[in-house]
Amino acid sequence: MLNQSESLAEKFIRRGFWLYLFSFLVWPLGYVVKIILSADLTVEEIGLLYGILSLVGLLTVYHDLGLTESLNFFLPKFIVQKDWTRFKSLVAYSLIAQVITSILIGLALFFSSGYLAEHYFRSTEAVGVIRIFCLFFFGINIHNMNITIFWVSQNTKLQKGTEFLRMIFVVLFTAWLYFTNTGNLITYAWTWIGGLVVGILLGSFFMYRSYYLPYLKDAEVIYDRELVRKVIRYALWVVLAANVGTVLSQVDMQLIIYLLGTRDAGYYTNYLSIIGIPFIIITPIIGFLFPVISELHGKGDEEKITTIKTLFYKYFAILGIITSMFMFVFGPIIASILFGEKFLMSGVILQYSAFFIVCNFLLQINFQILAGVGRIKERVKILWVGLVFNIILNLILIRYYGVFGSALAVGLSWIPIWYLSDKATRTYSHGFDFTFFVKNLLLTTVIGGLSWYFITPLFVGISRVQGLVLMIAIALITILLFIVLNLKEGKLFFGELRKMKKGG
Repeated sequence: MLNQSESLAEKFIRRGFWLYLFSFLVWPLGYVVKIILSADLTVEEIGLLYGILSLVGLLTVYHDLGLTESLNFFLPKFIVQKDWTRFKSLVAYSLIAQVITSILIGLALFFSSGYLAEHYFRSTEAVGVIRIFCLFFFGINIHNMNITIFWVSQNTKLQKGTEFLRMIFVVLFTAWLYFTNTGNLITYAWTWIGGLVVGILLGSFFMYRSYYLPYLKDAEVIYDRELVRKVIRYALWVVLAANVGTVLSQVDMQLIIYLLGTRDAGYYTNYLSIIGIPFIIITPIIGFLFPVISELHGKGDEEKITTIKTLFYKYFAILGIITSMFMFVFGPIIASILFGEKFLMSGVILQYSAFFIVCNFLLQINFQILAGVGRIKERVKILWVGLVFNIILNLILIRYYGVFGSALAVGLSWIPIWYLSDKATRTYSHGFDFTFFVKNLLLTTVIGGLSWYFITPLFVGISRVQGLVLMIAIALITILLFIVLNLKEGKLFFGELRKMKKGG
């Protein structure tokens, strides 16, 4: 499953190609769905639909009892050892436990749908949407199991390709409803289930052909008490830690739904879509750190983990400050271009958390390292500090600043999470290049100021399509400018990659 003859550099370059190819194919599809829904539904309906999706997302963090991330940690080691018996056994344990849990959560959500609609979402329309998403829990485990196996074996082509095909069908279902004038809150909710069914069918086919037949068909499923004990212990800490991005973002949405209502939730969900744009670029490669670091840790190659963190910190810190500047200056314009003038407020909300994006970029790297080396307990402690900090700030700032306060609370909560996770992974670092960082920070400040006063007026009085073309052009010019001014550092980066390649 794993090509162990590949060097570290080859892993990031070759696998990274498929990560980014499919990521750049998939992300526009998600935004096409959101744009169609924003045009066809009211702000309140958008808030209700994505508020329910947020609740479902929060529950899906716990539907697998932490076993998915346990697979991410243990399966690469079994692949390296070619221990297909324990590999297959662990997958079987996980699937059985997850299916049982999902059925229980789905049934609980179904029978509580009336109460939640009346007392939580305060909308009678919520009942039908909640019940539709109960089906989500019955299929998500099979889909996630396939994706996880593709992921831990570093088969980015199948992992991202399956997600791409799933999203294609979600877009097709959504577009069909829109153009046949049959789209409403209920019918649009079914598109998520339809896409999930397609993902399950295609993923299972790829799994059977590429993994089960060549590797797992003849392997036995055994009961290994020691393995079960290790997995459960790791999984319980994962359940407590959950996923930092998922938990923090979904808790914010739920507080807004409960304290402010569906209208502000509608603005907030599109704010989340905008702030998620840069993560389309960084998430695939940062997420790929997990199986790579897990493999390196299994081999005892700690020095390469240190090299990875040092390089990623240096360049992703710069990417973070550029992103922060761009989001702050152009936030309201981006919201209007993507979702229309009625969602201008989403861009204003973005400005309250834009300057903290760099902390989020860096904490993502730290959390992948902690997970890859098995220090899950530290992730738990750090996450809970950030989560408590976030909730307290939300309760205070929402009271004084409404939905803007929630975005500010999100940004501020990233700071302690980054600091604590950086402290926990400081042994995996050769230091930080402050000269390089300050140089780019000054450049970003100058470009941001000039853009605020001279570029933003260009968007007045033009169409959304013209605005989109102009925005893309500005983004490309900005990126090109930074590449040219950091050309020397770029050569050094590829020099480090060549060193890693020679080192195997």
